[in-house]
Amino acid sequence: MNLSIRHWLAERQLTISYTSSLCVGQLAGIAYRIVQDMEAKSLIPLDICTLAEVLALPLDAVEQEITVIILLTESLLRSLSQKKALKRNEGTWLAFQIAYLQALEQVLHQETILQRPWLERAKIPSPTPILQDVLLQGLLKTLSPGKLTDTQAEQALSLVADSLLVQQMNHATVAWFVANGTEELKAKLLTQRLTHSLPGYLLSVIAQNALALAQLQKFFRVGTPGDIHSPELGAMVADKIDLHRENYRASLLQNLSTPLLMEYFSLKDIYIPLVGIPETANDEQSVDLKTWVQEQLTDLETITVIESAPGYGKTSFCQMWAAEIARELYPSWMPVVIRLRDIRYGQNLIETLNSGFAFNQQIHLTTWLGQDHPRCILLLDGLDELPPASQSKRTKTIFIQQLIQFQAQHQHKIVLTSRSTTVQEFAPEIPPQWRRITIQQLTANELKLWFQQWTLIQSLPVAQNFFTFLKQAGLFTSKSKLPELSALVHQPFMLYLLGVLHRDGLLDDGILQLAYNQQNSNSSLLWEIYHRLQQWLLGYPLTGNIRASLQRQGLAHIHRTQEAIANLLAGHHPQDVIDQIQTISLQILHSDRHHITLELTPTANLPPFYFQKRHRITPIPNSQTIAFSHPNLGTYLCAEAVASQLQILTQCQADIYGTQNFVIDSPNGVAQHLYNLLGYGILTQEIAELAIASLHHQPINHFTGEILIQRLESFWRGYCQGRWLDEGIAHTALSYFHSLHNPVNIEQLNTYVGINIFFLVGGIHKEIQVTFCPCGNPSNSTEFYPEAMLMLLSKARLLDTHVIKCIHSESLAGINLSGASLSQIILAGANFEQTNLTNAVLIGANLAGVNLSDANLSDANLSDANLTGANLTNTNLTNANLTGANLTGVNFHDANFTNTCLSDAIISEANRETAKFKGALFSLEQFQALKVLLSQQSYFNIQNSTDNTKHWDHNTHDIGIIENVEGEISSPSNLDDDGDDETVFYDQFNNS
Repeated sequence: MNLSIRHWLAERQLTISYTSSLCVGQLAGIAYRIVQDMEAKSLIPLDICTLAEVLALPLDAVEQEITVIILLTESLLRSLSQKKALKRNEGTWLAFQIAYLQALEQVLHQETILQRPWLERAKIPSPTPILQDVLLQGLLKTLSPGKLTDTQAEQALSLVADSLLVQQMNHATVAWFVANGTEELKAKLLTQRLTHSLPGYLLSVIAQNALALAQLQKFFRVGTPGDIHSPELGAMVADKIDLHRENYRASLLQNLSTPLLMEYFSLKDIYIPLVGIPETANDEQSVDLKTWVQEQLTDLETITVIESAPGYGKTSFCQMWAAEIARELYPSWMPVVIRLRDIRYGQNLIETLNSGFAFNQQIHLTTWLGQDHPRCILLLDGLDELPPASQSKRTKTIFIQQLIQFQAQHQHKIVLTSRSTTVQEFAPEIPPQWRRITIQQLTANELKLWFQQWTLIQSLPVAQNFFTFLKQAGLFTSKSKLPELSALVHQPFMLYLLGVLHRDGLLDDGILQLAYNQQNSNSSLLWEIYHRLQQWLLGYPLTGNIRASLQRQGLAHIHRTQEAIANLLAGHHPQDVIDQIQTISLQILHSDRHHITLELTPTANLPPFYFQKRHRITPIPNSQTIAFSHPNLGTYLCAEAVASQLQILTQCQADIYGTQNFVIDSPNGVAQHLYNLLGYGILTQEIAELAIASLHHQPINHFTGEILIQRLESFWRGYCQGRWLDEGIAHTALSYFHSLHNPVNIEQLNTYVGINIFFLVGGIHKEIQVTFCPCGNPSNSTEFYPEAMLMLLSKARLLDTHVIKCIHSESLAGINLSGASLSQIILAGANFEQTNLTNAVLIGANLAGVNLSDANLSDANLSDANLTGANLTNTNLTNANLTGANLTGVNFHDANFTNTCLSDAIISEANRETAKFKGALFSLEQFQALKVLLSQQSYFNIQNSTDNTKHWDHNTHDIGIIENVEGEISSPSNLDDDGDDETVFYDQFNNS
């Protein structure tokens, strides 16, 4: 005989809806009467099986009743323990009932948010209030009445998910999901997610019912171990339990059931251990990341820094390791996870960190950090995501100094994650107290493990087909013919995205061909991948060049169905959803941080694949905090939004007379549009490249490119004249950004716009293979601004050294700076490859280490310039003035020295002789006289070439027409060639 809470309530005409409105005391009263009835009927705690009660019901009833049944079961636990101390097997039985139901409730809530199609199938009206499923009813009988022995209870407490008790519960739960319309594999994945969070819910139940479940405390490390022994309970009892700490520990474990983006499985189901290379004297040896970081816990003098590019698993590692610390290393160590993008700068470090702490409404970090035990591991995730401040660079530097000072107290441990490029920004200031490790791409062993996991959560055919596709394309080999795509395959997040595309037939030979055509730049490849993911998500736009495979349900295929797409769209047109996505993405971008707080609206329809709701207390009522689900996806969404806003400048509409006019017609309108779009901060290289790739794929690209360049260049000319500042446009944009809590000031805003336009216009020119002239045409005085680049580079240098590095690295290569004034400017390390600098003035410029290979410096003035270590291979120096220039260590291979003035230049004897042999002059008087002579002699007046790819003859002193030397075209990749494939997963498939 067993007790049914639902029947007990029904006999007393107590409905679930009425019971759910009762307070805690009233629920305790009901539990007290149930216990009295149990005593009268000689029932014991093992006769209570609320899980079986719940699983006997259809989904509609479960959603209505599960919360009440959980609360009543917990009240029964307390009431029974007050009557008589519970035996360990009794306490275990009831604790697992409560925790398992809580975990099930969480999974159902997650599925509701994701609008799963199976939920609609489950809610079809049923003629009976109980599920009539033979398999399910049989499995429920194995749970009720309970026959849990003390040995089985200990096994359940020790093994949890692997115990016999939980396995029985899982079998019944899988059958319940299937009976409610879920496919079997999906039902297993849902149940698996449930069991991932079960230890967290058990921990919470035990901590909140510490006295009743005293014998269970040691299995979950509840409280601080003490010396209080309870003869009545026969157990060692914790002398102090901090419920806030235990609930936080529990939350880290409960989060393991969170679905990965919109999948049926979680991160834990696909996560594999990562490897990294520590920064040491001999840093070639890779090590297991978790093992190395855990070893650093004994060193309280240093900060551990985990570096990588986005998508390599930094945040995933923090999440998985924090849960493991909470389960295995507590109470020696207490994990505290803080996303640095969530912080607000305070008066001190603890106040700053507490602002981003998920539990800051319940406990202040000062309390935990002020205690000697347990020591805290501060997992500070995302140094690159630090929010902006009015003095951004200085504020971030102070934050780093505060971290160093805190670690110097030798009380707790800081583990910091960051993009490698962000760490390099602090390179001059990186202290010796940092111990750095860089996460590496997936190795052959890691790829094998990943595909084994993919097999378990998809199916063997799905995983094997994906593996075979990548293998035949040669993407596993160390010398792949498609290096850009191969690099993506070896990154955990991108490998997963490619797996999603392949699973639904959207990864095909077209991607391989695109990768082959884009070997020098992967922006178009990345855009195509993200674009296809959007097509997979929304079923839009429909195109004829993508072949989708047959969608079959069952074990072999888990496809995104039309029902799932319809649920996501919720009756909206896909383009409306895309517009909303771009609007939110722009707001996040323009806030210059990684999340934004928005008011809740009934029409909000943001796909969880792209966005996640952050659980933070906000000062705005009825609001929610929205962040991108992953930085890589956020980069794509921002790029699409920027491209869409740029394309508006090319759109026309007909007036009443049929004349086509631009939608944004006036120069001031264009300027306001661009200031509002680009004044927030610096456009990252990834966003700029993806935005240009998006524009390139527009169906009217031939029109868009030409018109867009004309309008952007017209705006650029006005910017160089200071017109938009004079007309107050920048100040209008400032109000917009401040409304998004972006602390940008007017000087920064104006500089950001200029730099971003320079990036975009230069990138678009390269895309359509037209030379960019940022200073304008030297032959047209009204459109020539020789100081344009000097002004921009000077502003950028004052703004942030990292920004100037971005400009130096790529944006100066291949452009036309003929006649530009760049005197005294610092351009050390810049890339001027194939740049036209004819007649440019670079007097006293710092050009140390610059790359000027294939550049045209004819008639340029580089007097007193510092060219130490510069690369002047194939550079045209005809008639250039290098008087007093420092040419130490310069590479002059194949440079053209015809009439080049090297008077008083610092140059090695060998280079001096070479230059002299090639026509260089070492007398300033001779050089000036020759210049006068050349200007007078019409037949010596040779037009400067604007061809930036010309090689200059080094065997003659005369300038002539030299044929371009073309490189050999590499043969097509042999995709069937396995090469030195290091991955052995294929063999394992064959042996399966």
